[in-house]
Amino acid sequence: MSLLYSVKHAINFGFSLAEVQFKERNEGSYLGILWYLLNPILMFGLLLLIFYDRVGGEIKHYPLYLLLGIIIFNYFQRVTTESTICIPVNKGIIKSVNFPRLALVGSIVITHIFSHFFEILLLLLFLIYYKVSPVGIIVYPIVLIFFSLFVYGISLMLAAIHVYFIDLKHIWDFLARLIWLGTPIFYPIGGQKRLFIVNLFNPIYYYMTISRDIIIYHEMPPLWMIAGAAFYSIMFFVIGFLVFSKLKNKFAEMI
Repeated sequence: MSLLYSVKHAINFGFSLAEVQFKERNEGSYLGILWYLLNPILMFGLLLLIFYDRVGGEIKHYPLYLLLGIIIFNYFQRVTTESTICIPVNKGIIKSVNFPRLALVGSIVITHIFSHFFEILLLLLFLIYYKVSPVGIIVYPIVLIFFSLFVYGISLMLAAIHVYFIDLKHIWDFLARLIWLGTPIFYPIGGQKRLFIVNLFNPIYYYMTISRDIIIYHEMPPLWMIAGAAFYSIMFFVIGFLVFSKLKNKFAEMI
């Protein structure tokens, strides 16, 4: 009950913070929401140029496969990277105002869900261009909810531990690059047994594969993959909440 109440309170407060943050980021910007699309577009163009002739023939609708992989990983990387330093960045409000600390990380997740929405609109345009039915996007919000629970849990752990271990940011930046390379974003995983086994312990692989099956290929993902995605979502969310709750009482002293 305490978990549900704390999360509900944090979500309400987080929405308010996210609204403020989203407006601040776009205030005075000439490009506005286009800034959110520059990264995936440029990354997509570069990787498509490099890998299309090498692996594009092995993957049906490779441009869509690549773009969706980039969009999903960008969401994960942006939220976790920003959350890692969110406690010291907000030390003023933490020391002076009593509010649910979970909301600091929650607001980052919500803010990037807003920007993720525009990336999905970009994907929609690509689906139409490549004459692939966009009907699968209707189901994507369900995947995004579970994916966001996982990302939120990871982000809570990173935010809390970073207060006590300042070098965590550099370590996480390095680990995020390894995860990027190890996740089948721009290459197929079929036939690579060792890589497949490694990715069974990579939650992003589950959410990315499920999203591709539903949106691009209009297929029902295997039940074991759906179960794995749900398992990782719940496990990391609960662990993240417990770690954050255990360490949050000394945030004001440590920063």
